[in-house]
This record gives sequence, structure tokens and C-alpha cells, in this order.
Amino acid sequence: MDHSRSARIPLQACVEELRRRCQAASRFQGGHTHFLEELRIFREYAAEQGWAQLPPPPELTLAPSDQGNEHQVWFRESSRTFLKATWPGFFGLKVVHRPDEDPCASPIDYLERWHWHNLLFADQLRFLGVHETTAGLRLLVEQPAVAGTPAAHEHQIRDFFVGNGWQPFHADGELAYLDPVNGLAISDAHRGNLILMPDGLLAPIDLRVQRLTDSLLETVKSLAKPPNIVPNSPAEPPSRREKPR
Repeated sequence: MDHSRSARIPLQACVEELRRRCQAASRFQGGHTHFLEELRIFREYAAEQGWAQLPPPPELTLAPSDQGNEHQVWFRESSRTFLKATWPGFFGLKVVHRPDEDPCASPIDYLERWHWHNLLFADQLRFLGVHETTAGLRLLVEQPAVAGTPAAHEHQIRDFFVGNGWQPFHADGELAYLDPVNGLAISDAHRGNLILMPDGLLAPIDLRVQRLTDSLLETVKSLAKPPNIVPNSPAEPPSRREKPR
């Protein structure tokens, strides 16, 4: 895949433009955009940018190095990075959602998630483009590998978030975390998604991150409770290093 064109549009600028279009649609119809509307908005923007016309990376014809609920993954030895491709037509799940909303994330939610992941955890993930298949749209990203091993204990993960001001709550039976100041929620924080690096710091690699607004934020605030522990010193941003997970 020729990365040069997609590299000209920073992930943040891409997300901001897509959210601007969603807000315009919301004002026009007097309600929140839903999954199919956001999929349409994303496809229109992707067509404008020519992403669908870019040739897919050769790795997509090979067996993946790994795969999970959201991605197939290929390790790129030369760059010490991972190529990740979403499953066709599936872009992960939201952390929380309204009763009348689809729990599945839209392509716009997915890109926004990675934008916040970069900001919060000093990640350097790049959005590479899209790949159209008969089974559905796939989004392609590239993420630097991290040296280390999966977090050893669940309490390490909880201490990592709570020590940095996140408040635990439960969403769909799963432990999640809220940043009440910035209105951000995080889930899928299991051991495989946080790498314990040789310096003792944890590096999140594949968390769900969602920005909450309006009544949804107020609802989650009512569920989240400040833990009764003294926060640790703020963790240093995790550095990205070479070993594949």
C-alpha cells in the first residue's frame, strides 16, 4: 500500500473533519447520528480522499501473525511495527452507549479511539487507509511494537488507571474507567492489552477509548466512584519499543 497520501492527513485532522460532518448531520436531523449514518459519512470522506483506490498492503494476502475480536495483525520486522486490519464491516465496540444506540463502533468512533490513544499514552499509531472487500470495509492502521510482557496482575492495571486519576465503573458487566475531567471512558483493559515494559511502566496498546458528552457523561459520572486510595505519582508516558507482543 502506498502510505504517502494517507500520511498527509494527520489522524487528528481526519477525526476532526469527520466529527464536524457528524455534527452537521445531527443539527440537520435534530438527533444523534447512528452507525449507518456515520458509516455513510466515513465512506463519502474516504472516497473524497481516494483511500479506497490505494492498493492494499501485501500482508493481507498472508496468514496473520495474530488475530483477535477486532483485528487481524501482521508483524513488520523491518519497521518493528504491527499492521492491524479490522475485520470486514466491524470496527470494535463502544465503551458505553445509549439504550437506543448500536453498541458497535462506527469507523469514525474507531479512528477517534486511536486519536485519543495516541494523546493519552504517547502512542504513535498511524492510520493508513481503507480496504474494500466483498464482506465489508476494513480500516488499516500501523502501530509501533512494545518491548515487554503482558501485565502480570489485574491489580497492576487498576493501580495504573486509578493512580492517574481514572475512576472505575462497570459497563456491560466489564470493568471500565472514567476520566471525569476530560469526559473520557476506557474499557477492554485486560492483561493482554497492557504491556509491562522492562522499566516497570505499563504501556496500553489496544484499549477502547470513547469521549462522552451530554447525558451519557452524566450517567457514567453517577456510576463511577473515586476510589478510596491515595493516587500514585502520574505515570510517565510509555515509550514505544521493538518487541512484538
